[in-house]
Amino acid sequence: MKVKKILMGLMVLGGLAAVPNIVNAAPSTKEAAQVKKYDSLKTAATDYAKALQEISNYGSRKMLKSINPDVDKYVAKANNSALKKQWEESNTMLIEQFEVSVYQVNENGNNGEVVFLVKGYDEKALDKYLGDNASKYVTKVDNSKDEVEVDIEKYIKLQYDYLKKTKKINLATSTVKFVKGSDNKWQVVK
Repeated sequence: MKVKKILMGLMVLGGLAAVPNIVNAAPSTKEAAQVKKYDSLKTAATDYAKALQEISNYGSRKMLKSINPDVDKYVAKANNSALKKQWEESNTMLIEQFEVSVYQVNENGNNGEVVFLVKGYDEKALDKYLGDNASKYVTKVDNSKDEVEVDIEKYIKLQYDYLKKTKKINLATSTVKFVKGSDNKWQVVK
């Protein structure tokens, strides 16, 4: 989960260009960088919100293939399509959890600023919920060996139900500056 938080910090602090080594989005030396232009700041904001969300979720997908590879193995062997579906959806909900929306658009003459709101799951609340409800999926505790046996199917269902019912929380905001050029079009400040 630290990797995800590092990605989030990079994305929020640096805007669109802050996700190193995930995608080589920089043009080669032979290519000229083209900055997309927009007729309105609101349109630019909506487009950038989609891009920020995709970048953050793409980075998470690249860094985290699964939230728990051991459970992946169990689910693959279980040959239970409903369980597999719940596990895959839980993985997706946690790995691609970020929602980016336009929070505020400020237009001041030829200068503009867009504040984006980044939402995701409260992972501490999820951990607390799973811990508080451990009796629903823990089948055996051996304190002498520090071992716990878990009914993985009950664990997956409990986590899945929690994620389906829980609203995402505000995690961060990110501000991107725009400028209106002589062509009366908006573009991000380089």
